[in-house]
Amino acid sequence: MTFILGFIIGAVLGLTGAGGSVFAVPLLMALLALSAQQAIGLSLGAVSLCALYGVLIRLKSGHIQWLPAVVFASIGSLFSPIGNWTNQFIPTTWLLLGFAALVVVVAVRMWTQASRQPEKAKVLRANAPKTEELGGAICKINHGKPFAIGPRCVMGMAVTAAFTGFLSGLFGVGGGFLIVPALLFLTGISMAQAVATSLVIIALVSGSGFISFLLMGNPINTVLLWQVALGGLAGMTAGIGLGQRIAGAALQKTFALLMFVMATVVVSQAIT
Repeated sequence: MTFILGFIIGAVLGLTGAGGSVFAVPLLMALLALSAQQAIGLSLGAVSLCALYGVLIRLKSGHIQWLPAVVFASIGSLFSPIGNWTNQFIPTTWLLLGFAALVVVVAVRMWTQASRQPEKAKVLRANAPKTEELGGAICKINHGKPFAIGPRCVMGMAVTAAFTGFLSGLFGVGGGFLIVPALLFLTGISMAQAVATSLVIIALVSGSGFISFLLMGNPINTVLLWQVALGGLAGMTAGIGLGQRIAGAALQKTFALLMFVMATVVVSQAIT
């Protein structure tokens, strides 16, 4: 059962361009009877490993923009432990309601993108299109110059990176729903490049949150973690072949609808 659960999480993560990791926490709570904090900690570890696998898939594609990834991840990784520390002081009811609100935001964004930009819905984490144009990252707030370490480029990412890291630690999500549009807006890269680059950021930021979860003395069932993670890797692998056949606006809208249903379930859990 645990492996199958991980497979579902990995498949959903791989078959979305951004936002798939929000399925992890409610599934872990519902099917494994974990507390919210335990589900968040386990989700951070599993999502980090799945994203790292996605990075390995994308290495040869040339889509990953390493400099923006390192800058974004460095800032986000500082704030992920803060979010993870904060969730221990929030009552479970409010934590679940906040998570449900986040799921609705992600679902609305996925539905809107699928409706307005259906071509972007075809870019998934589990595949690497070879026909994508490969332009380098620029810094739009620095007059479109090539992205470089400097006050303008770094500060342009700082707020989004910090917020993404905090939400990742707080709710156990990858944050791709914020990372991808931020990269598109700030660096002018293509959708495929943004999705690939986001995987690096998710792996590092979620990993930072997971390490902080352990350092704060929270217990973790390592057998459970590896079962979920291995299932997730299998799910991502399945997504490579499956995504080439079913990727598109209809798939994204289906996930968005499932997210609305999931948010309803989470709210019901919070108030009962």
